Order: sequence, then structure tokens, then C-alpha cells
Amino acid sequence: MGDQSSSTTPPPALELVDKSNLQYFIPRDTNFAPSEALKDGSSSFVQRLALIEQRDSLFFDESVDIVLVLRIPYTDDNNLQATLKSLTISLETQIVNGSSSDRDGSAAAEVIYAGTITGSQDPPIITSHLVANSANYGASVDSESCTYLVWNKTVFLNRPRIRLQSPSAVFVATASLRSPPSPFADEFQDDYMSSGTASSLNLLESFGNDLALGGIKPRLSALRVSRVAPLTRPANDLVRSIKSLSRLSLRIYPTVHSRIKFTHPNTTPATAAVIAMLEVDFTPFFDCEISLDKITLAIPDATVEDLTAEAGLCLPLSCVSHDHITFIYRINPRASDVSSYNLMRDLDIAISATALVSSYTKPQLNLAWTTAVDFTVPVNPGYGSTMQPIQRTHRPSQLSLGGESTTSLTAPSIARPDALPSLEASTSQTETSIQELGITVTFAAHSPSRKIFVGDEFSWDIFVVNQSRNQAAAARKLTMVAIPRRRRNDSRVTKPPSISRALDGSQKHIELIRDKNVAEAILDDNIVHAIQSSSVVDNAEVVCLSPDVRIGPLAPGTCHAAELKFLALKEGIVGIDAVRIIDLGNNEHVDIRNLPSITVENTPEVS
Repeated sequence: MGDQSSSTTPPPALELVDKSNLQYFIPRDTNFAPSEALKDGSSSFVQRLALIEQRDSLFFDESVDIVLVLRIPYTDDNNLQATLKSLTISLETQIVNGSSSDRDGSAAAEVIYAGTITGSQDPPIITSHLVANSANYGASVDSESCTYLVWNKTVFLNRPRIRLQSPSAVFVATASLRSPPSPFADEFQDDYMSSGTASSLNLLESFGNDLALGGIKPRLSALRVSRVAPLTRPANDLVRSIKSLSRLSLRIYPTVHSRIKFTHPNTTPATAAVIAMLEVDFTPFFDCEISLDKITLAIPDATVEDLTAEAGLCLPLSCVSHDHITFIYRINPRASDVSSYNLMRDLDIAISATALVSSYTKPQLNLAWTTAVDFTVPVNPGYGSTMQPIQRTHRPSQLSLGGESTTSLTAPSIARPDALPSLEASTSQTETSIQELGITVTFAAHSPSRKIFVGDEFSWDIFVVNQSRNQAAAARKLTMVAIPRRRRNDSRVTKPPSISRALDGSQKHIELIRDKNVAEAILDDNIVHAIQSSSVVDNAEVVCLSPDVRIGPLAPGTCHAAELKFLALKEGIVGIDAVRIIDLGNNEHVDIRNLPSITVENTPEVS
């Protein structure tokens, strides 16, 4: 009886912390049930735990189940409940980039989930007692009896706001145990001094010899009037951390990007209906099949009509990487809603898909966001939109994969996003400097002693250097196009309205009486004739014989030599407008206008 009572005695706090260990993993089976996989069987708990296959990569927009296994020294059920009350497990998930855009900076990271598991409120789903009589269980068990506690936590892997570069999902779980309160703590809860404690300074000691007090010696302890902080142990000493796995890092990839566009149908008369085009793009970062299960569009005070289903495109739909699918919907507001003051409505979009990685690995992907729809009736539907879209110098940090310009068909006043953030991001500016493009281009013309005559061919030697400081950056592919010089004579001077007939001498000083209900002609016959008579067609000065020069792949720190050939057609100082260099990776381009000048002489006559 003595041995049995000693075995059930709860271990001290320090011993419990030193002999405890926390490990966690993500099972490969998406329908993993710990209560069934780790139930009692012929093999031990440690052996069954080692046979569980784990995930090696994850997808954005999926929910993963993290299994946490805590091993503590063996204790019975009664003492186990007391241990669970003081146990706390913290779980944090963050997305970390594999590389940094800044050479000296650290990789960007963002926390997407933070949660806590308390033993008193979240009891473990499995409690397994392992009594070891020998060393058959390996060094991790240390030939001692132990108890295993298992929790299952679901984490949704949403998309962060940072620009992603080879991202990874990092899971960090920590367990801590609060020390039990001292059994003697209740004895010092009163506000009086305990017996045998040395007294403090008497603040009224100087009044002891006052005759007015009649021999009474007053006493006031300094502890009664001064604020003394209680001598308590700091909070860090009351919480002890349990050894755990440092972190769990897995590569994570996006599978689906989606965006939606709106336009009004061109009908007569104009209606408040809106045509919504939902585009679903599948990235090249997976090699399995994805089943597009369900798409839901919900909007208050309006009806959504699926035009794609009527055409025969029904869900579920089997998709692979690089697929691009467009779904078309017609959104009709209610008749009473059109006359309301606020014509803006929130449209809730939800997309559900299943990645068929294997027969037992089928993660569920869920995309959901909200955008705004404008039911304003267009004024002139036959003449297109009545307002220009917003022209922004810098685009948002999250764009589509192609890097091409995508113009939203919604009203410019809408500040809410119309699509989920995508993985790839690039800046698309009309013109950018050479430093922003990251390359240096040198043009070398012919020797000044060489003369160029009309009809001769000549060339420029071009030397391109990729000066990117990031040595891990991908090689760049460039193309070079020569832009010819054009005369810009499209300006038009505003003139008073003209008439087709000449005025008599008696009518020159008489003010013309015009009918205000009749609009003036867009272009009078005299104006058209004058424009045609004064039009000048410039002949080309030089013709580029190299319409498309490809450069690359150009790795960081490498160079490339190319050549542009021209044909001289005009005498004098001639040239081209610019040389445009286009990055084929992200469609960025820059126009170089500081070019060599060409002097062309007339062909000498042969006598």
C-alpha cells in the first residue's frame, strides 16, 4: 500500500516541468482523427505516434489541423485535473519570406493566427497512461512511466498583407505551467503585523517629552503612513516553461487568385442591372487536380442570376494549373431599391474548392471577400462610361500574376477592394528611370571620321549591364525596340464659327442672327479643307532594320552586347525619338532619349 500511494503522489512542480515535453505536427490525412489513430492497440503510444505521416507543404486559404502532444510524468486522474488547471499552451502562426528584397534587411514576416489552449477550458481529447517497466520505449521515454495528453487545433491559413517571396508557414507552440500556491499563503492575508517582527521607526517619538500630553508617549509606526510594496515573488517565477519543439516550418503556396469586374449592360432604355464577371485563375505552384465545388454571390435587396450555368458550365468543375475561368452573373436590384438615395450595396463572394493531392490528402480551400456594387443608372449607355477610371502612378502592392494593367470597371469612388490579394506583385509605371529598372545601357556609334550617305546602312553597338544587388534574383529577359521620330501637329487653334457662303458688302458690318436652338457643326467644310491643305506629312529620317532585339537571360552582375542597324533616308542631322527597353518578366519599360546624333550627307555625284 505504501508503494501504491507513493506512485500516485503528484510530482513536484520543478520535476513536472523538467520531465515534460511538447511536440506538434500536421498530419497528411486531412480527415485525421486522433481518437481513432492513437487509440489503444497492440503497439505502444510512441510507436503509433511515429507511424503518422506528416504534411510537407501547405496551401493558402486552407484550414489545417495541428496535433499537439504533451508528455508529462505519470499521474492518476485526480492529480491530472489539478495539473491541467495550471497548464497553458500558446500557438502562433506566421508567414515568413524566404528572401528579403533589401540586401541588409531581414526577411518580412506577419502573424496570421495567435491562440491559447488552457487545460481547464480545453480538455485533451486523448489521455494515455504509459507504464514502462523496462527500456523498450526508447530514450525519449527515459524508461519511466508517463502520461500523454493530445489536443487538436484548427488554424486557417489566410493571406498576409506583406509582399510574398518564397513564403513559408511557421508554427510555434509553447507550454507553460503555473506553480501551485503556497499552503502558508492564507496565514498572511490580514493587514496586521505578524508577531515577532521588528518594529519600524516611531514618527511621534519627539513628542514623548511633551508636558501637555500628561506622560503619554504617542507612537506612530512609519509603516502605517508610508507605502511599502509587498514582498511577493515576481510573476515570471510563478510560470515555468515546458520544453517544446522549437518551430514547425513548411512551405506554403497559393493555388487560386480571383477578381471581379462590373459593367452595365448596353440596353435601351438604360437599367440599373449590373453584369459581374468573376475571374478565377489557377497558379502554376501545384501539380494536382483541384475541384471547384461552389461559388456563392450574396447581396441584400437584389437578385443574382448565374448566366454561366445557363450556358452549360456547371459546378463542380475539375481544374488544373494555369487554368483561367470566367463566370458571368447578372445582378438585378429590386424595383423599390432603385429609387433609394444610397445605390451602393455590399456583395459577398465565397469560393470553395478542394485540392486532390492524394487519396487521403484533400485540403479544403475557402476564399471569401466583400466588394461594393453601384446600381446607378448610366446616363448615356451607348457612349460608354461617363467618367474616366482613376489613373494611379503606383499600383497596389498586391497584383495579378501577369503584372499587366487591369482596369476596374467600378466607379472611382469605391475604395474597397474588388479582389483578394494575389501572390505576385510588380510596379507598372509608364516610364521609369534606369536606376529603378536596375540596368545600365551604353550606346556606341560609328567613328566621326566615317561618313554616312543617304541610302547607307550603319549600326550602334549596345552594351547592357544588369546592376541588380540581389544576387539571388532571377535572370532578366529584355527586349529593345527603336521608336521613330514623329511630328506632333495635332494641336488645333480655337476659331470663331465659320459659314460656307461669303457675305455681301452691305452685310459685313451686320451682326449675324443665329438660332440658339440649333447647335453649331462639329467641323465646318471650310475648317476641314483648311486642315487638309495645311497638313504636312514628314518622311522618315532613318529606318531601324532591327525591329526586335532580345537580350538575356541576364543574371545579376552580368552583361550583354547587342547591335541596332539603321538605314539613312534623309540628309542632315537625323535620329530616332527613343529606344524602349522592355522587361519581359513584368512588362516594365523605360524610354532612353539621350542617344547619339547621326549626320547624313547627300550622295556625291559621280562625274
